[in-house]
Amino acid sequence: MEVAHAPAGSHPVLDALPDPFLLLRPERGAAGTIKDFICTYANGAACRLHGRQPERIVGARLLDLHPSHCAGDLFEHGLRAFELGQTVELPAPGRPGEAPGAPRGLRLFPAGGWLCCLWSGANEPADLRRRLSELERRHHLLAGHASDLVIEVDADHRILWVSESVQALLGWSPPALVGRPAMAFVHSDDRCRALRAGLGPRDRGRFEGELRIRRADDGWCWMGGSVRPAPEGSGGAWVLCLRDIQDRVTIRAELDHSQHHDAVTGLAVRRVALARIRQALDRQAGTDSMLAVLSIGVDGLTPVNDALTHAGGDQLLAFLAARIVREVGDPDQVGRGTGDEFIVLLSDLASAAEAAHLAERILATCRAPITIGGQPIDPTVSIGIATAAAAALPDELLRDASLAMRQAKARGRNCFALLDDALATEAHTRLLFAAEIQRGLVMEEFAAWFMPIVCFASGEVTGYEALARWVRPDGIEVPPGEFLPCAERRGLIDRIDRLVLRQALAALSRLPGRLTMAVNVSAATLAQPDHPQLVAEALEAAGVSPDRLHLEVTETALVTVTERIRQQMQQLAGRGIRWYVDDFGTGYSSISHLRDLPIAGLKLDRSFTCAMRAKDTRTLRLSQALVGVAEGLELDTVAEGVETIEEARLLTSQGWLHGQGWLYGKAAPLAP
Repeated sequence: MEVAHAPAGSHPVLDALPDPFLLLRPERGAAGTIKDFICTYANGAACRLHGRQPERIVGARLLDLHPSHCAGDLFEHGLRAFELGQTVELPAPGRPGEAPGAPRGLRLFPAGGWLCCLWSGANEPADLRRRLSELERRHHLLAGHASDLVIEVDADHRILWVSESVQALLGWSPPALVGRPAMAFVHSDDRCRALRAGLGPRDRGRFEGELRIRRADDGWCWMGGSVRPAPEGSGGAWVLCLRDIQDRVTIRAELDHSQHHDAVTGLAVRRVALARIRQALDRQAGTDSMLAVLSIGVDGLTPVNDALTHAGGDQLLAFLAARIVREVGDPDQVGRGTGDEFIVLLSDLASAAEAAHLAERILATCRAPITIGGQPIDPTVSIGIATAAAAALPDELLRDASLAMRQAKARGRNCFALLDDALATEAHTRLLFAAEIQRGLVMEEFAAWFMPIVCFASGEVTGYEALARWVRPDGIEVPPGEFLPCAERRGLIDRIDRLVLRQALAALSRLPGRLTMAVNVSAATLAQPDHPQLVAEALEAAGVSPDRLHLEVTETALVTVTERIRQQMQQLAGRGIRWYVDDFGTGYSSISHLRDLPIAGLKLDRSFTCAMRAKDTRTLRLSQALVGVAEGLELDTVAEGVETIEEARLLTSQGWLHGQGWLYGKAAPLAP
């Protein structure tokens, strides 16, 4: 164990003491509270008293040296003396076998960050006063070599004595300070607080806290500690015990700043911005002025992050934040929202036109080109504007501005939009609809229905596609085009995918072995790391051969395929499961996806079949080209949306192998 020793130069003085003397340092726990005291020095008399060699005392804990006295609160007395700066006198703790003339009293007192323990057996008052006077002198000697700063002042606050540590802590030499007013070295903003707490000449209270103390170079150093009345008859009025807490104050200030300000832009965080909106709403109550909130979304931040990493995206956000602040004029009116959003608060407006005018200026200033990492960028933003009366809530006002901002993005970006009341109503309706979907999943209102897939050449059913359907308790069937997009936005689609997969495989287990089952896989489900395991478990539970299962992904989902997802698709294909590209011809995938991924078939989107019905020549040619691609890659083909025999014949003539649509049957439950 590493032990801090007594101050340099104090050993000869302490060794000369006729009475036992221990010097203890506090041992603090994780929370900073003192849990024990550890001996750092013992004079010869103390070693004889305890019957130990110095090396067996130094490093020992107070509670180990006197375990029998724990019940007598020795530790608590020492803690009180150390923390309150008081001298505590109590009967000396007895030790087995000690001589009759052993010390009968124990004096505990603090000195420059240590706890001093002095045993005494003196009986005569004069002798006791002499010893105490000598101890007081040595106390000053210890304080002079301590790392903390100890200052003694008189009733007029003149410095009577200062410890040598002032040189290292503040750069002053002790003689230069003696006789000068102590308050001259306290920051003017801290003087009144210190005086009110107990430094006044008529106030005999105490002060514990933090003060800024002047350094010799005219700078300021934060110091914490206590000021207490000096002992009676000492000639002084106050004793100041201070320690350097500059690093602690700096770290605390940085933490406080980080809690209220965004690390990337330096702007107020969303919580602070909302508080400022609330204050502005309160101020405008009873006035005719208008308040507006702007939600500013950065267009295309994700591609910047992808190309230049998030560090590049952060640089872009910092650049745009500076431009917005410059245009608004007051950084306290600008805050950082979530993700790519900035928040601007405008108060005391005559009309919404003023907010719109500022939005136009922000759009213009944000459009200026930026170079990040040698890459030129032409940034743009989309702005939503919401105005409010005094009774509005900050959260609602910011929500309305965000809705308007998304409306601006939907219009093509790089523009601003004022909130449409219908937009807020629609958002509320979507939220209620998402709650209904969650309730429906819990109540098992969702089920898999099945649409037959037919071979064009033979007219026989070769399999089915499982489709999610929602029938409410009142018998109303909710269209998939309504609940599926909402489920994707709300993160519920994976639960629907799993439900359909389990029900589809259970139904397939009851069908003839020559039939297959196609199940849709959303982009969210495809991206889950445990997707292959979930599919394998569902196959095993149903007792179905993997080669009877077809998994369908849309072209759009293929755009987000990563190397991990590709490996997962390959893993399932290795089991015999076949992958199909659904809605082919309408997404953004490239021919390379058909080459690099384990794709076994293509499904022509129903929009092509509808266009064929209208005799669209371009669609006919494109359909012919797509089936040619499939044939060249030896892929299976399925045409969706077939409603007439004429369409089936035309698709057959082009080379499409299978079809599905109302001609062969609508989606419906399978008979058990």
